Amino acid sequence: MKRYILLAMLFLFMAALMAETGLFDLSYGQDMAEAHTALLAKGFQETQRTAGSVSYTNSKIPGLTSLEVKDYFHHGTVSEWTAIYNVQDKAKLTEKIISDLTAIHGKESAQIYLTHEWWWMMADPYAIYVTLSDDLSTMTVAYSNDDVAQDMKEDMTQDPEDWLDW
Repeated sequence: MKRYILLAMLFLFMAALMAETGLFDLSYGQDMAEAHTALLAKGFQETQRTAGSVSYTNSKIPGLTSLEVKDYFHHGTVSEWTAIYNVQDKAKLTEKIISDLTAIHGKESAQIYLTHEWWWMMADPYAIYVTLSDDLSTMTVAYSNDDVAQDMKEDMTQDPEDWLDW
């Protein structure tokens, strides 16, 4: 009986980690169709669809040029998402985005001031990486899944002929 209770608690804990809500109310492991419906309800428009991702825009969100939601593992669930903002001559927008991310996730970011990078380490393997372009005109907010990066590294170490041709 104790074992079942511990197992149930473990599954609940894992579900809570997967369900951590981020920017635009997206969550790792969220059903892609549900995410799509929720984004459309918030005024997003789909601009492109591939086998593993859907791109959106939303003119109501200041500076947002695109949002890409990815299903890297092709399980029908969100594995990563990336928002691109035009922040040229909009220092307050940069500050607001960092402030919003801090509020959403309830903790301060680590930051490298010289390179204009911020990051939040979430439950392993998740992280949020924010970078400003060299000319300070574009901000990228990437909700990352390090399992994806590991998978890509493993794919690249297979047979170079498989990945050099694309």
